[in-house]
Amino acid sequence: MPARIYVNHRENQRDRILACARELFIDRGIQAVTLSDIAVAAHLTRATLYKYFTNKEDLAQAIFQVTTRGWVERGEREVWSIPGTGYERVERFVRSHANAMFQNPREARFVAEFNALYAREWPVERMAPILTESLGSQRRQLYDSVRQGQAEGSLRVDLAPDVLVAAILNFVSGMMDRLGAMGAKVEGEYGIAAQTVFEQINRVFLSGLTR
Repeated sequence: MPARIYVNHRENQRDRILACARELFIDRGIQAVTLSDIAVAAHLTRATLYKYFTNKEDLAQAIFQVTTRGWVERGEREVWSIPGTGYERVERFVRSHANAMFQNPREARFVAEFNALYAREWPVERMAPILTESLGSQRRQLYDSVRQGQAEGSLRVDLAPDVLVAAILNFVSGMMDRLGAMGAKVEGEYGIAAQTVFEQINRVFLSGLTR
């Protein structure tokens, strides 16, 4: 097999494994899925699967990295390439994530499951390099926007920029975890459309960034 064809074959096979694993993880939960389940869904032997991933934790992390690359690309389109004040850039960042999680609830469900596994089982030393590689550029853009907003007066100045960035990122992550884990149950709890609830939560949070 010529080298380029072989490389393409491996890339396509890896992508198929990731796509099948993602759907199984979302439908059943990461903990409930076995490598055998993934191999069957991808129409591969376990031996072939092991050539790409040694365990399902590695698979979950690879899927997370693919997911966050999509976030970075969306951020460049919808947030960072558009001029504005520091507050306006932060607002677009928060709203972009909120809109995306309602447009793709299955992605939100996977991320919620992934974060729960991270919280239970993985040390921060294992995840920090992955998060830096996946989301480092987003964090830098957000940090620059916070510094800009504080300098021009559009964002509150009583918190250090790195603290404010951490608060914003944890807020966005928390909203995705809540929606991903609860889904339609949010509406059942309050009798209000989930999207309406989260839009108002975002509004309250964003208003607090200016005081």
